[in-house]
Amino acid sequence: MRALVTGANGFLGTAVVRALLAHGHTVRALVRPVADASELDRMGVTDIVRADLRTARDLPAAFEDVDVLVHLAAAFGRAEAFPATVGGTERLLDAMRGTDCGRVVLASTFSVYDWSSVTGTLDETSPVTEPSALYGRGGYAISKTWQETVTRRYAAENGWELVVLRPGFIWGRGHTDLAAFGQRLGPVQVVIGPCGRIPMTHIDNCADLFALGADDQRATGETFNVVDGAGERIWTFLGEHLRGEGIRRLRVPLPYRPVYGVVRFLFDNVLGRNDELPSILVPAQFEARMKPLRFTNRKARQLLGWEPPLDYRECLRRTWGAPVG
Repeated sequence: MRALVTGANGFLGTAVVRALLAHGHTVRALVRPVADASELDRMGVTDIVRADLRTARDLPAAFEDVDVLVHLAAAFGRAEAFPATVGGTERLLDAMRGTDCGRVVLASTFSVYDWSSVTGTLDETSPVTEPSALYGRGGYAISKTWQETVTRRYAAENGWELVVLRPGFIWGRGHTDLAAFGQRLGPVQVVIGPCGRIPMTHIDNCADLFALGADDQRATGETFNVVDGAGERIWTFLGEHLRGEGIRRLRVPLPYRPVYGVVRFLFDNVLGRNDELPSILVPAQFEARMKPLRFTNRKARQLLGWEPPLDYRECLRRTWGAPVG
């Protein structure tokens, strides 16, 4: 099987490419014109297409002899997120029309969920935020929600096989400073709801499920949350992060509900709906970072027989131990 992987040089992209190769597939990597593709070179990927999804005119050629599109590309900056993530996806899927490629694996995110409406366990049946109700969710959540909506529409219109994977917080070497940690104030880290769990997936475990979803017909038409399990407690993993990075910082725990109450009051009565507010002062974003819920990968386990290949201790070793490979 040949996979066209967008965003192939990114943190998730390089891991997914590596996993696809390990599963015996061939890869065509799509990266931006000025992107550093040295890691792809080291993996032996020679089929590299350089294109900006917002402007490239020859995108249909990228789908030649491709069996599956693994769409990982997305932008994070506030100004760039919507035109690059949503507009770029529309242009990419327009190019896919009329080609022999009929399967899409989309990297979505936990950010699409309506965290305010979820209680107990967040799973694939939890409500997502409707595009009309996205105010206050931040540029990334807005663009990814629209990207998933657009991709589902294209897949339905064209009869494509679609697999949607929604990772939680993806972590690994160089990527362990998670938004769930709370708020840093100089040498102090305010940890909100320290006993809450983080919906985490290590980069190598996450990539393994993407590779499985690319060709396993049992995944067709399904949506999967990508987490390694119930998740580590915020306080515990923050401690691992500080030790691993050699950071000295005082951790101050605060209970979630009273702090959320203060944020809600300030937002409704004092601060107002200001697009420039930091995310910790916007209730919808505050909840998406730190609301104490339970998380599960039960659906991927039961439907696909998937088990995260790395346990937590091995993930820690790969993140802060000697480099692997």
